[in-house]
Amino acid sequence: MFILYKSYQVDNIFAVFFYIILGILEIILVSKVIPENFAEFKANKNAKSLIPTFVAVFTIFSILGLYIYYENLEKSKTFIHAVGNGLIIDLKENGNYIIRSGSWGGRIQHYGSYIKKDSIIKLDKNKFANIKISGEFKLGKIYIDKENKSEKVLFQTNRNEIIENAELFFIDK
Repeated sequence: MFILYKSYQVDNIFAVFFYIILGILEIILVSKVIPENFAEFKANKNAKSLIPTFVAVFTIFSILGLYIYYENLEKSKTFIHAVGNGLIIDLKENGNYIIRSGSWGGRIQHYGSYIKKDSIIKLDKNKFANIKISGEFKLGKIYIDKENKSEKVLFQTNRNEIIENAELFFIDK
């Protein structure tokens, strides 16, 4: 359960191997523990002999619950997906966000919520790993050449005012 939780916090390219090994061990233990516990329970009618079975079932349902929670969070519909300043910002339509910082293979995921008020998007945090941002954004466009090519961006704001020379977050199309 701990490895599954940590895998949603920090990318680990070896996590699949941990899952396979731990899954095989769990299947072996559960396939031996449950029949032994029921045989012991039938013999002595003592409910304490079923405690390992209850722990195994609780562990399995806890792992499934954790997995379903984070997968629903990851798969929920994206409102804005932006990149910049070493961060990947994924604002979900349900008011949650996932911000990833770092490089592939060691990327750290940060989870939280945001509020959209008028044209300002305000995150509940402003520091992600060692990257500090304002935590407030305004949706906008910048023009990148004389032919009026534009890019959608998130401007960092502070008290509804755009911060000059702050890192822009380019919105993926």
